[in-house]
Amino acid sequence: MKWIIVYYSATGNTARIAKAIHRGMQETMECDIAPLKKADPGDLVNYDVIGLGGPIWYFRETANLRLFAYNMPQLKGKLCFPFCVHGSAPFGFMASFVPVLKRKGLTIIGYNDWYGSVDQVLHMPKPYLTDGHPDEVDLEEAENFGREMAERARKIAAGETHLIPVLPKGLKADSLFRRFGQGEPRVAPPPESSRPVRNLNQSKCLYPECTICVDNCAVKAIDFSVNPPVFKKNCVNCNLCNRMCPEGAIELDAATTLQTTRKIIHMDKCLYPQCTLCVDHCPMNSIDFSVNPPVFKPSCEGDDLCWVICPQGAIEITNFDTAHAPRIMKSSEHGFNRLLEEAEASGKFRRLVPLDEIGWDHLIYQNPDHPRFVIPEE
Repeated sequence: MKWIIVYYSATGNTARIAKAIHRGMQETMECDIAPLKKADPGDLVNYDVIGLGGPIWYFRETANLRLFAYNMPQLKGKLCFPFCVHGSAPFGFMASFVPVLKRKGLTIIGYNDWYGSVDQVLHMPKPYLTDGHPDEVDLEEAENFGREMAERARKIAAGETHLIPVLPKGLKADSLFRRFGQGEPRVAPPPESSRPVRNLNQSKCLYPECTICVDNCAVKAIDFSVNPPVFKKNCVNCNLCNRMCPEGAIELDAATTLQTTRKIIHMDKCLYPQCTLCVDHCPMNSIDFSVNPPVFKPSCEGDDLCWVICPQGAIEITNFDTAHAPRIMKSSEHGFNRLLEEAEASGKFRRLVPLDEIGWDHLIYQNPDHPRFVIPEE
């Protein structure tokens, strides 16, 4: 059997977990490992067991991981285990990602998740509620998970198909298998009035030759049977359609995008092309230096990692007051802390930063030094 782990890691948390899983699997048999940008989805036909992992952003898998999975060939008969790393709200990753993997013919033999530090979400406090994770305990758990997946895969391949787990579903399922807000009254989804309005620029759209938005809409909210096409009210605002559209044809109405980060690059500060940190670490390859001034494409995930890691402070968020200020966490009464209190009580979470040390008034964007965060070398 041939094995591989493919992962996306923004700030290094998922990379540490992926490498720990890899160490555990290596004890059983040889296993390859590759960060997402260095992996080719077409190559997965050469493997029997595939691990796919990434962080939770916007209560789903990252758009680049979704795009990678969408571009994979049919892999019927192959075994797979998804995993993720998240902050305080472990919602939606498996609910969004697993159906994509199953449509590719993959058999899910297990899954897992870990807490991680939060270093690039500007409206979150610093120190954050989950800072310090993943620690050595988490990494040991990840190694054990790798050993478990290796052993389970070998037994399943030998015919012990009863070891294939029944995946959770329904309102009482693990939060990873529920959409954000589904069955969780304490942390409700945004009101209808705050959801962006999407429009389709038909001069850019390649439908029906390209169906990537339709194929990846979890709730079938994109209706091309009418002209112009419409986005139906059941849209859950996961943003995958506008992030993944290769032509940038899905546009958000300007009046309803106040929470979408908009950025510009000050070339009098920028060191490009000597420095390419922002380009190298952009998950959706959204920063375009082929034009002057450079632009951020509609595929930008809005995670603000580029702003945090720029060594010169050359990237400016032009709408900070509307994109981040309204969502700033200011007290322990925040719903995410209540989620952690419940997880702590059930033994799912170990608090490494005492509540009275959370930096409610020390936000990461108040740090005047650049870069504000340095991504660890892989």
